[in-house]
Amino acid sequence: MILRILSSTIHLWMFLLAVAFLARSASGGNIRTVSSAEELQEIFLEPVDSVEVQLLPGAYHLTPKQLIDSTCGNCEDPNRQLNVTVGLHIRGNYIVIKGLADHSAVIHTHAGYGLFVDRCTYVVIENIAVTAGVRDTSGEATDAAIVVKNSTALIRGNHIHDNIGDSAIVAAKIVGIMGIAGRENSWTTLVNNRIIRNSWDGIALYRDAEASISRNVIDGVDKATGGKVGGGRGVGIGVTWNAKATISNNLVKRYWKGIGLFVDAHGTVQDNVVEDIVTWGISLWDADKGKPVGFINGNIIYKTGACGAMIASSTESRTPGAFSGNVVTLTGQNPKYDSPDYYCYQCALALHTVPKYFAMEGNVFYNNRRATPDLPDRDIPQDQFLKAIEGHCTRLSSNPIFRDSDFMHQFCQKEK
Repeated sequence: MILRILSSTIHLWMFLLAVAFLARSASGGNIRTVSSAEELQEIFLEPVDSVEVQLLPGAYHLTPKQLIDSTCGNCEDPNRQLNVTVGLHIRGNYIVIKGLADHSAVIHTHAGYGLFVDRCTYVVIENIAVTAGVRDTSGEATDAAIVVKNSTALIRGNHIHDNIGDSAIVAAKIVGIMGIAGRENSWTTLVNNRIIRNSWDGIALYRDAEASISRNVIDGVDKATGGKVGGGRGVGIGVTWNAKATISNNLVKRYWKGIGLFVDAHGTVQDNVVEDIVTWGISLWDADKGKPVGFINGNIIYKTGACGAMIASSTESRTPGAFSGNVVTLTGQNPKYDSPDYYCYQCALALHTVPKYFAMEGNVFYNNRRATPDLPDRDIPQDQFLKAIEGHCTRLSSNPIFRDSDFMHQFCQKEK
């Protein structure tokens, strides 16, 4: 566990040092100030080297291009080629694309792969708004406002919102448009982004992708309810196949599903708030074919329709993960999901397949619903619960990321 944390920290610091070099290199070299979509797309017609693109306030309506993606990020056969549309194809080395801190530079991508970071050495995308994606007709395309593949990227302080797509296409294909997708051989640092009302996963990582995901607000808004195609479909944060991630201090709310580690994923999920979720809150799921490892610690899971958390991992590792120090309350609220055939045993903590050395301790349960009396009831009385969450409330109150948390408003704000 300690070695894994140190490895992630070293990797992050190496990346930050490289970003610092990138900033110096770009600042001392080629600075391009642009005010139109045509100028922006002209810069990236070919791979570029050591360039900083400063976007002036305004609306940038991109003209999408047709492209063949050489691999399929979320297919059983990853070698399948897909026809996709791309708004801005970013290739090269040491690239910065940034706007002002007020997100007054708004990129309307009009494409499936909005900003496609492809075979890049160190890219920074900062302080821009990315919106108006269009769903590709292939249901296998990993459409997202930002797609990162074979690249190292820092995506920081952006507002990624309202990438919905055509309702008829999204309804037919089931999948919509994600906020950010990490693809093969990518290392991505995602920090302080607001990923709001997109029609598929907020953040998704696929094969051979790694990411540090921290201090982001991922809000589906609509919860994709009422039969309409809107925001909040899919998973708030999903890590699948053999992807790896450290996920900490994020607010995930109003989504179909919360945070998931799937198939052969490895992840640390720590100190997040997952709330107002249609089905389950946090899931470690082998999909009956993988061996995922997940350290799920210190999270708050509040108000879900199905189980609060599910553990279903068949790994035989001596360090298979943990579910410790979490707060789980008001889960299993929708009788529609009482059958475990839907998602999970309908209770606060659904233990399907638990590895031998998987640790579980120090969790706090309160006011949860269970479908049948034979399912475990771990709830404690209200006075004990309020005492137990005091440390969590202190942490939430000191972090502006959680200012819109329903849990914090319900349990942590003292009456004046």
